[in-house]
Amino acid sequence: MQQNKEKSPALVIEYTDAEEGFQGWLVIDTLDHNLCAGGLRVQPGLSRDRLAQMARNMTCKMRICGLRVDGAKSGIDYDPAAPGKKAAITRFMLAIRPYIMNRYSMGPDLNVDMAELESIGRELGLPSVKMAVASAQGFEQSYFSERYQILTQEIDGWPLGKVRVGYGVAVATLAVLDYLGVSHGQASVAIQGFGNLAKAAAFGLNRKGVRIMALADHEKCIVSENEHGLDIKHLLKTEGPLLPEKNFGTDVRVAAREEIFNIPCDVLIPAALEKTITEQVASDLQVKAVVPGANLAVTADADHLLHQRDIIVLPDLLSGSGGSISMEGLFSPKDHPAAIEILKHVDKRMAELVHQTLARSMAEKITPAQAALRTCAEIVLQPGARPYELKVKS
Repeated sequence: MQQNKEKSPALVIEYTDAEEGFQGWLVIDTLDHNLCAGGLRVQPGLSRDRLAQMARNMTCKMRICGLRVDGAKSGIDYDPAAPGKKAAITRFMLAIRPYIMNRYSMGPDLNVDMAELESIGRELGLPSVKMAVASAQGFEQSYFSERYQILTQEIDGWPLGKVRVGYGVAVATLAVLDYLGVSHGQASVAIQGFGNLAKAAAFGLNRKGVRIMALADHEKCIVSENEHGLDIKHLLKTEGPLLPEKNFGTDVRVAAREEIFNIPCDVLIPAALEKTITEQVASDLQVKAVVPGANLAVTADADHLLHQRDIIVLPDLLSGSGGSISMEGLFSPKDHPAAIEILKHVDKRMAELVHQTLARSMAEKITPAQAALRTCAEIVLQPGARPYELKVKS
């Protein structure tokens, strides 16, 4: 797969809006299997090429997890703050509705949440924006709907559907800490971002006793000045993607958002936008590892420099695969699983994949990203197979 990283996607549907003139795209990276999956984003300046790159990354996520699913991405070049956002998404989704029905399992991405997508989907006569899973998995629609509702079950007050992707980033971070020999209770983490993914990562780490020393949104950074870290349970009560304006807790310093890159800690989690860890940022990081939550958060030059500095960088195709692994945990079992069982599946599979990737990186003297891509390239495709099916060890 490494040698095909820049290949053209198998299918691109280009949309031009008749009312406002903006463009949108559905990009399906490969057509090797019956199902493809990936999020829809709303972003000014979004391009076909950017979506193609992210769709390719989604394929890699599926491959490294051993899933019989292809990568896809969709989105519109549109201001998410514009009052016409919902109508714009609705018109775009109507245009690609046949693919949502039969092949494309849609999820949320930048500036879009799942409740928003499902609400629009129902308006368009879709039982779910993930209904393509039903036919690919061989489920009756009613049976699929029952199982899909498991995503609404709550764990410590958080719906599984909201927490599953960021929780995977947290588990990847824990696996890296284990690899480094750092106990969870003594570990320190900084998180760039305060959207749903970043919050879910903070939720998962806090459950394991990891100290989160700093958080940043796109306006500011808050830094704990005591050894216990930030009061994450309190901060996670904040609605929206911005940190609160006050009442951060005791011994908290407010700084510019860029300060998040200056925090000495064990792990930095960039969980906001792509290309935030540049070569310039990487040269000054005071961390032992970087575990990306956002797609394509670390540039290739930064990845190379951090490797030279003996700082572990997990590839986002691995650390960001919690959503894909959770779908395996949801749809593979013979009987309906409980929400906590799905998170346990993410715990087990993510830890296995992280340790395998880091071991290969060390053994072959290559970066973890190169190790992950080599693993992806070795996966045997299974056209026609069910997308999600747990392997039974003999």
